[in-house]
Amino acid sequence: MPAAHGHLCDGHRKAIARGGLTPEQLAARRATGAVTLIDAWGTAWAVGDPTVVGRVLADCDLTILHASVSSQHARIEQQGPAWRVVDLGSKNGTYVDGVRVEAAPLTDGAQLRFGEVDMFFVERSLTTAAVAPGPGRTAPSRRDRLVFSASVTTTAGTRVELAQRVEGGVVRVGGTRVELARLEFHLLQLLTESRRDAPSPELAYVPWTTVAEKLEFRSYDADSENVRELVRRVRKKLDQAGVPDLIESRHGVGYRLAGAIEVES
Repeated sequence: MPAAHGHLCDGHRKAIARGGLTPEQLAARRATGAVTLIDAWGTAWAVGDPTVVGRVLADCDLTILHASVSSQHARIEQQGPAWRVVDLGSKNGTYVDGVRVEAAPLTDGAQLRFGEVDMFFVERSLTTAAVAPGPGRTAPSRRDRLVFSASVTTTAGTRVELAQRVEGGVVRVGGTRVELARLEFHLLQLLTESRRDAPSPELAYVPWTTVAEKLEFRSYDADSENVRELVRRVRKKLDQAGVPDLIESRHGVGYRLAGAIEVES
């Protein structure tokens, strides 16, 4: 079947597509490699010897920001002329063609699963060109490239700290830390800056059209459902941090951040 989704045909895409993951939750430090991993959107990720796969950007060559993936989940390495995957003591396991493994050889076309995230292994190098953003998406400004951090004190008196990272960000509430993908953190940044700049809290609501315009969704033309799904995903992660009501919504008006804002940069 022809490749209709990047490097995947429709059948192979459906075989590894799972809910709860977006393209923005994947990032890589490696630009070239001898072999390749392909995600559910058909995007190719270069793999070299060795490549560490995990959830922490600073420690991994391929980062998957998903709760089922461990900080350093697995390592893909070359062993003689062949390749293999080695589990690094992950909580939710590494699987090859549906079988949980500690270490196993990889053959061309093997289906790899890290926790709940599936990918295909291809024993050759494939084009890793980035997916172009949709129309109307603006290029990042100089401010967007700066590290952004802020503190929010909720109406209940809870202090929430936001800190941007290279491909996402972190929310800290007391001793709890929750990682956000790039698009998820940019939503909080947009709402934080709107709340800071608005002359009154009632004017701090951001309509979904503005969210779709300001954020770089990968869909061709982001609509209200894309925005609602993003907000649901962020609220679910904020619930893990103990602040489920940090994002307020008003039907027909938009979204805003609750609480007092202190933007540091």
